[in-house]
Amino acid sequence: MTRRHPSWRTALAACVVVLGVVSLSACSGGDVRDSSGKIVSPGSWSVFDLRPGDCLNSADDLSGDVSEVAVVPCMEPHTQEVFATVKHPEGPYPGAEAVSLWADASCLTQLEAELGLTLADGIFISYLLPSFDGWNKNDDRTAVCVMVFPDRGSVIGSYVDGTITVDGSATTSGSTT
Repeated sequence: MTRRHPSWRTALAACVVVLGVVSLSACSGGDVRDSSGKIVSPGSWSVFDLRPGDCLNSADDLSGDVSEVAVVPCMEPHTQEVFATVKHPEGPYPGAEAVSLWADASCLTQLEAELGLTLADGIFISYLLPSFDGWNKNDDRTAVCVMVFPDRGSVIGSYVDGTITVDGSATTSGSTT
């Protein structure tokens, strides 16, 4: 067996690969959250890593397959907030319409149960749904429930954390002061 020594080209290529991996790790959004999990700086974040209390400034026309959204600290103006994640029961993919109907009902239930809010409070809801491929290939059954504030522009604070400010007034979940 002959042992071959790597050429300078092979060594250079290996260094470039290692540096590329280190650079990607440094730019992957690791500094967006602090050690407690709170968003501390604006950035792009994977939809698969969103949690209740994450504040978003996503495009209004977000549709199709989405892998990342724009997150901001909740103490900065934002237009949306994740308020729940709900997991669909196991089983075969029931179709986009059935998943949407399930998410609508599940997210509304969570809005009332967790925050004491309803649509009558001027909150609109939206959701990020598992795709057909995600459901079948990655066992993704989670819908991300998102509050949207179309009549308010942007808000500061978090409904989930109880620190929301609307029109300069602090509120508690379900009521304005």
